[in-house]
Amino acid sequence: MGENKLGYSWLKEHFNLEFIQVEPECYSEKISSIKQENTQSRLYPESYRSKDTTVDHFTFAMKYEALNLQCLAAVFQQSGVDEEIECALALNPGGKYTRLMGFYYELLTGKSLSVKKLNTGNYVDAVDQEHYYVSPSIKDRRFRINNNLTGTGKLSMLIRRNNNILSDGELKQLLIASVAEYPVEFLYRATRYLISKETKSSNEIESENISPNKMIRFVSALETINNESLTKEKLIKTLNIIKDKHYREFDYRYEQNYLSDASFNYTSVIDYVTPKPADAHELMDEWFVARDRVMQSDMPSIAKAAALSSCFVFIHPFMDGNGRMSRYIMQDTLYRTGVIDKQYSLPLSSGILLELKKYYDVLNEKSKNIMKHVDFHLDHHGRLTVEGDTSDLYRHLCFDSDAFFLSEIAKKVTQELIPEELEKLKLFDTICQDLKENIDLPNKDIGLIATLLINNQGRISIKKRKGVLMHVATESLNYAEKVFKDCIDDSDDGRLS
Repeated sequence: MGENKLGYSWLKEHFNLEFIQVEPECYSEKISSIKQENTQSRLYPESYRSKDTTVDHFTFAMKYEALNLQCLAAVFQQSGVDEEIECALALNPGGKYTRLMGFYYELLTGKSLSVKKLNTGNYVDAVDQEHYYVSPSIKDRRFRINNNLTGTGKLSMLIRRNNNILSDGELKQLLIASVAEYPVEFLYRATRYLISKETKSSNEIESENISPNKMIRFVSALETINNESLTKEKLIKTLNIIKDKHYREFDYRYEQNYLSDASFNYTSVIDYVTPKPADAHELMDEWFVARDRVMQSDMPSIAKAAALSSCFVFIHPFMDGNGRMSRYIMQDTLYRTGVIDKQYSLPLSSGILLELKKYYDVLNEKSKNIMKHVDFHLDHHGRLTVEGDTSDLYRHLCFDSDAFFLSEIAKKVTQELIPEELEKLKLFDTICQDLKENIDLPNKDIGLIATLLINNQGRISIKKRKGVLMHVATESLNYAEKVFKDCIDDSDDGRLS
């Protein structure tokens, strides 16, 4: 079947582009109608096959396949392709697919073709808006193309349209419903509590604790997220809030980074090799430009948050803290699109923490393909060196699965986690009020007792009784346990059971 490849599969094989991923692969066969065999391959009648040229297979790909900018960028770098495109445009200057090929060539390579500017004809969309989320069009008058790409020629963030991804209206309704049964005066405290939980959970994902003073500062950063533009300086300032002063960042990294489970003598498997330092600087410059296009696009806000945060993770611009900053970017995106505000909080990290394996599976889906094509070696000091030019591996990733995953997390958070956490907060208030009225203890002790009861199903352990609460009378602690039990017995909310 290999000799019958079509579209991207033919281009990949013809130009020996081993690092390009094409799914599904398309083939021509002696069949009477289009028939999808499986998810890995798709069959077309032989009538769909024209000449075996770059232009003809580009045309097939643009008609029948998902947009693969990584493949196109690699093809356009091959010797003689520019001349093929120029010949095609000379023969058919007004053709839709020849114009698209010329447009994408110049967009993805930054080079100019020796062709005349078109002065007549309808404009054609660069990205099919029936299948993809798109940005507002910028008219390319040279080829009469509406550039509606979510990104740039050097960094894009494509997501296919998916009715299963929460719209902004749906997400807002879920947020409102999650807090509807609580009084307004309760919501301010609840929002601060949920933002604190978001900060704590984001660090737990990285298996790290955050000190109380850093927690307070990072919560303040989240609360004031919409007060100033997101810039490189803002990212670094926010990152340094949660980093030890001896390890603070002042710029994007100037060292090669990689992810692995550290082990003796560096014998562990390298899970992910990040872009080279110089490439990371360039890609982050492009990230901010692409971010503007994504923020203006018709993507649902949760998809914007997914694309921007995941793209940031793959660039990995800092030596440490990239995961936490990616989840900060999620919150920043949702605040700026108006989905969440001072009244509502969406602790996505808490939801991700509950689905951590799926979270890493989504990221690994792309990182595994990148890793197949990175040539590197690790010395005995643990320093990693990357060979060759690898920047193109990180430029044009598809974030379909990231958007769907984050949308499902948002559903889980609004429908389950927020109501559950707010019930815990209400229970905390009830216990504290009873203890204040019946036990003579400082407020900090009462708050600690109530927290311990809620976190340990109504029990105060012997360790706590002999440790941090050793100064509290046994009768008082036993009374507190009874208060918790009475509250649960009187509640009809199964989330507290």
